[in-house]
Amino acid sequence: RVSTSGPHIRRETRRIVMSEIDVSQIHFTTAYRWMDRGLCEWLADLGWPFTRLLQEGVGIPIVDSGCRFDQRILLDDMITIETSVGGVGTTSFRSRHRFLRGDELCAEGQLVHVCIERGGRTPVPVPEWIRAAATPD
Repeated sequence: RVSTSGPHIRRETRRIVMSEIDVSQIHFTTAYRWMDRGLCEWLADLGWPFTRLLQEGVGIPIVDSGCRFDQRILLDDMITIETSVGGVGTTSFRSRHRFLRGDELCAEGQLVHVCIERGGRTPVPVPEWIRAAATPD
C-alpha cells in the first residue's frame, strides 16, 4: 500500500506485443487502454481499487481525453508508463500518463474525470484522499 501523504506516481514497464501494434507501430488505442489500466492501478495502490470505489466512493466518469504521440513505439520496445493525478479542481481531476522508452518521451496523454454522486449523477467534491496523492501543478 502506498502512503497518501504526498504525490504518488505509478510506474510500470511493459514490452510491446503483437496485439498492440498495427502494420508499422503501436496502435493508438493501446495508449488509451494503458491510461485506463494506469489509473485503475494508481487507485488500487492507494487502497481504492475500482470495486471499492464502486461500492463506497464517488463515480469518476471521463469527460475529456487526449494523447499526443511524439515518437513511434514499435514491436518489442520496452515502454515505461508513468501515471499520476494532477489538475485537481473542485469536482474534477486529471489522470496524466507518460510513455517512455528509456528516458525518451514517446507519448503523453490525459483523462479528465468529474467526481459524481452515482445515484443522481450530480458533481461532488474531489475526495481528500485523491487530493493528498495528487501531484501539484
